[in-house]
Amino acid sequence: MSAILPHARTNLERIVREVDALCKGVRLPQKKSRRGRKPIYTDRSILKLVVIQHLLGFTSERSFLRFVPKLKCSAFRRVPDQSQYNRRAKRLKPLTERLTSRMSTRLKLDRCKVRVIDTTPVPVVRLSRAKRRRLFTNRQEAAIGYCAAQKTYYCGVKLTLVVNENGVPRTHDLQPANRSDLRCLESMMSTRRPLSRVILVGDKGYISEPTKRWLQESWRVTLITGYRKNQRRRNTRGEKRLLKKRRIIETIVSQLKDQMGLERLRAKTYQGLTARIDNLLFTYLFGVYFNTMTKRNPLNLKSILT
Repeated sequence: MSAILPHARTNLERIVREVDALCKGVRLPQKKSRRGRKPIYTDRSILKLVVIQHLLGFTSERSFLRFVPKLKCSAFRRVPDQSQYNRRAKRLKPLTERLTSRMSTRLKLDRCKVRVIDTTPVPVVRLSRAKRRRLFTNRQEAAIGYCAAQKTYYCGVKLTLVVNENGVPRTHDLQPANRSDLRCLESMMSTRRPLSRVILVGDKGYISEPTKRWLQESWRVTLITGYRKNQRRRNTRGEKRLLKKRRIIETIVSQLKDQMGLERLRAKTYQGLTARIDNLLFTYLFGVYFNTMTKRNPLNLKSILT
């Protein structure tokens, strides 16, 4: 990528101003003072770089930092080195959580009571080197699993993503690749407790009457799935109408993979992997927020900076 188009340069300046406006008034917990020089770059400046990196589709920090001077943006006159940028980007979660809550309030996302859930594979090691890998050796974090949709084995994690009916990500969770979709859902509900009093739409991988009863009794969550041909039960007209909303999450996943490089994160530790996925999904939500504020198609993220 040698340069960005004129309209994209205008959007770049708007994105920088929008991040500044979002961060205005956000108070973070005070950190313990550390010895040495005070950091030159604020969390806000690092967050701007993270958002621009993912919107442009860079999966390599080194390549992105080399490209930043070509943007000729006044906000990026000074660029941190790769190790500092990588380290600071991993510690953005307290800031991104507060900004996510602020954007959700402005977009009025809680009014939508329909959620769509699905899982997607995130490989971290090539399958040919999986058995002799030195990274991600903890099987409670990453393992070898099978993706039925792609009909392939992979070594990595399984991302459980929940979006609303308009395609805006609401919550996510990571589990080893060898766990079933149902176990991922149960683990997410037990640890994060992200959903309550909503209608959850899933594919046939979530078929389980005990799980449906557990979700209804514990969280007031109604789980709707399709039924297999060899089952006696059939979906009602209302359920069939809701099941059509599953198409939106397939669009979101394809954008995360094709445009933002979800399957090419190049992380070397589990903590780095979770941080990159958190930043990537925050960038996606910010893109939806930016398009909404500028009266564009909310899910058209590809044309923002390209």
